[in-house]
Amino acid sequence: MKKYLVAATPLSLFCSLVFIAVCFGQEKTDLPEGSVVDSKTIFQDGFLKASLTKEISYEVNRIYPAIFVTKGKLNSAHTLVDLNRHYQPSWVKEYISVEVVSSHQGKMRKTVGKTVALTQEQKDNMASADIGTAISVNVQYLPENTLAHNDLKEMGFSFTVAPESGAQYPGGQQGLEKYLKEKAIDKIPAASFKQYELVAVTFTVDEAGQVVHAKLAWPSKDDKIDQLLLGAIKEMPSWKPASYANGIQVKQEFVFTVGDMESCATNFFKTQED
Repeated sequence: MKKYLVAATPLSLFCSLVFIAVCFGQEKTDLPEGSVVDSKTIFQDGFLKASLTKEISYEVNRIYPAIFVTKGKLNSAHTLVDLNRHYQPSWVKEYISVEVVSSHQGKMRKTVGKTVALTQEQKDNMASADIGTAISVNVQYLPENTLAHNDLKEMGFSFTVAPESGAQYPGGQQGLEKYLKEKAIDKIPAASFKQYELVAVTFTVDEAGQVVHAKLAWPSKDDKIDQLLLGAIKEMPSWKPASYANGIQVKQEFVFTVGDMESCATNFFKTQED
């Protein structure tokens, strides 16, 4: 059976259980009565990062793939660690093979090395892969351990190359903030969210710029608020889709969160680059 770096391990499962226990154990308290927060908007990394209006905080963030690299990072990569920072060379006693598999004009191309270092052929393989397609790395190795007999192991990961231009709402970030504020945020009573309470709506901006697959990923206890926020996302106008330098357009995923951004629920969404 293949062993993948992104697969769950006993340690990761334990950490997940601890995380869930802590998350659902967060104490919920009302915000202080009479507190006033001036309206302001903060933009970070080109996204609507936080807006505080009548004590209600909201954000729109990109959801990043588990593993992805920029074109610049790909061009400068020399080892497997450069492609995936979670890769652990210390696990390996001896490499049997390191395969890099990509798509070229719709056909699979495989190049093979025998160390953690990428060969020039492997670098060329990745650099000329079809735009927007996944590149896979499969490693066969003997593990580093104290056993008298080592069985052959396999592990691997896949990644995509990020588009040069991300999806953009018409009117930019100011337009996005204005739309969400008027369509939903201003309609929610100021005291609706207690401490650590949050609503999260995920959605995709597809290759044509249409907003699709909107769903409640983390509902609140108020169905009316949930449906108001979900409806605002579903009714959004078309975006300018994400695209590569050659004009090829690709889909991107986002999450719209409303409430207390200190809630551990935000950690369920990968909104930060590695």
